[in-house]
Amino acid sequence: MYGTIATLSIAPEKVETLSAMLRSWNEKEGAGDIGFVAGYILQTDADASVLKMMAIFENEERYRANAERPEQDVWYQELRA
Repeated sequence: MYGTIATLSIAPEKVETLSAMLRSWNEKEGAGDIGFVAGYILQTDADASVLKMMAIFENEERYRANAERPEQDVWYQELRA
C-alpha cells in the first residue's frame, strides 16, 4: 500500500463542500482501475478547521500514475480553490 496523509486547514463552513468533492471523486475515480484502495477525511476535535485526509493506493506506481493524470490535476486545482 502507498498513499498520502495530509493536514488541511479549511474554513468550517467549507467542510461539507470538501466532503462532497471527495465523495464525488470516490464514486467516479475510485471505482475505476487506477489502484485506489480507500480514502478518509477526519475532522479534529480540537479545531474544526483542521482536517486529516488519507488516500491509499495499491502501490507507489499506481499512486504516481494517478497523480500524473491530467484529470487528477484538474480535480486537485478545484480542491485547492
